[in-house]
Amino acid sequence: MPTIYSVCRDPGNLLEKTKRMLPSGFEFLLMSLTPIIVLWLIAPGSFISGWNEGRSGLLFAAFFVVLEWYDGRKEFHRQLEKRVLIKWLLAASFLASYYIAVFLMGLNDLIAEVGISLGLPEMPKMFSWVSMWEHLVFVSYLLAVFLSAYGPSELIKMVTPVAYLSGMAIILLLDAAFPYASLGPMQAVVHVIVPIVVFLLGLSGIKAIWHPESSRLFIFVMREGIQWFKGALDFFWPCVGVHSMIIFFMIITVLVAKIDAPRLRKVLYSAAGGLGTFSINLFRIYLVSYYVATEGISKAKAFHESAGEIMFMAWAVAFLLTVIKIEDLIYAKTSTKSSVESISRVGKTLLRS
Repeated sequence: MPTIYSVCRDPGNLLEKTKRMLPSGFEFLLMSLTPIIVLWLIAPGSFISGWNEGRSGLLFAAFFVVLEWYDGRKEFHRQLEKRVLIKWLLAASFLASYYIAVFLMGLNDLIAEVGISLGLPEMPKMFSWVSMWEHLVFVSYLLAVFLSAYGPSELIKMVTPVAYLSGMAIILLLDAAFPYASLGPMQAVVHVIVPIVVFLLGLSGIKAIWHPESSRLFIFVMREGIQWFKGALDFFWPCVGVHSMIIFFMIITVLVAKIDAPRLRKVLYSAAGGLGTFSINLFRIYLVSYYVATEGISKAKAFHESAGEIMFMAWAVAFLLTVIKIEDLIYAKTSTKSSVESISRVGKTLLRS
């Protein structure tokens, strides 16, 4: 068995062959996803809580990392010399230290107390303030791993997860500083969305009464000619998905900007993406209200905390795939037309000869 013997005698040769078999940038992908996988194994329940209570944002960031890596995997040139590996080890140690402090030393309680001492409105467990720091820590880790291997000039190839995590951190800070309806410009969107939801509920045979002063929606159903009260929903700007609309519109715009298309079409795609994102959010709020009327508050809450963000993700993916398909069709049509024109010119030239 000479082949097996030679490989066993030369482990370095085996390592080099393994590296060549892996897709370009696979080491970065592994470094990015491993912490999230470990967190999932340690605390799976933390990934299915509300938008500012759990770690669902890290799952979406992981999705965007995979998306960007897959899109640019042929362009990721590994630079995994000793210097890079040391920086990766330091970044991983920093992230591990943070989560050790969170799980074993009560770091989140300390962060909450610091937020209160800084004058932030005291909320139960200061969820948004605490979650903001987790997003900042993770985006710092992601940037350290990527930039140490590929450099600042390549950051555009991994901008989507960085933009998502940074954007979420900003939104969480705003929610921590201006909870409920205290952030006027954001809360104004609620007064646009909820009346439309009330109209849609009316078309479904569900009566809803909107009290803008208290930002509360009361939901009733008719049974045997009698109105039955099913529940009330408090609608503040984070609850109606204003943050999700902003973040996913930004993500769609960033991804559209990377498509090889004329500027006008990019603007039109971005505008369509914004309108679609608003419509998906409207439909999401309608479904939550509908479930209150038909299934009860508990099931509506479960849907709100789990399926809501997934709808945005599914929409973003479907929209981008549609844009890519449209661009492929335009390219194919343009290429065919150019080929026909070229053949026609050659034909005319031959006839003149």
